[in-house]
Amino acid sequence: MITSIEPKAGSWILLVGPRSLNSTMLTAIARLPAPVPQAQVGERCSLRVLDGGNRFNAYTVARAARGRRDILEHITVSRAFTCYQVLSLLESTPSTQAPFVVLDLLNTFYDESVQIGERKRLLRSCIAHLERLERFAGGVVSVHPPAVPSQAAIELLSLLQASAVDTFFAQPAASALEPMRLF
Repeated sequence: MITSIEPKAGSWILLVGPRSLNSTMLTAIARLPAPVPQAQVGERCSLRVLDGGNRFNAYTVARAARGRRDILEHITVSRAFTCYQVLSLLESTPSTQAPFVVLDLLNTFYDESVQIGERKRLLRSCIAHLERLERFAGGVVSVHPPAVPSQAAIELLSLLQASAVDTFFAQPAASALEPMRLF
């Protein structure tokens, strides 16, 4: 299981895993930002989180940061609820030295009410913006497989995977099977 993520300038990595990967991502987010000097606090943040699947839980991050305000104050979060908003969010994100984390990027792209050609076009534009952002600080993008697998979802994931420098597939931790109780 992935316990830490370290984006490097000039690249972004893709994490593919079940929805349960989210709590691991949130814990890793709390360990990512290094506080910026006081003179720069108003100018930029240390970490930008772009949430495409309504997955960011501030309480989980705060617990992982052990309440350290110097960490929490340097994380900015932006959310998108449609694939159009994901593109708009990435377009409006400035290129800075702050690394980025995109949570559940493909979640809104699984919406079949938008034609697959349009979803692919939007995703290609999102990838172009990820490449723009990676030049300065690097980042991490997480995705989960769709609840109902489809050829369109596989194509979207393949398109995203082809653009990432590295792809990591996280598997859920195997739990010990417990005998079923009848009473």
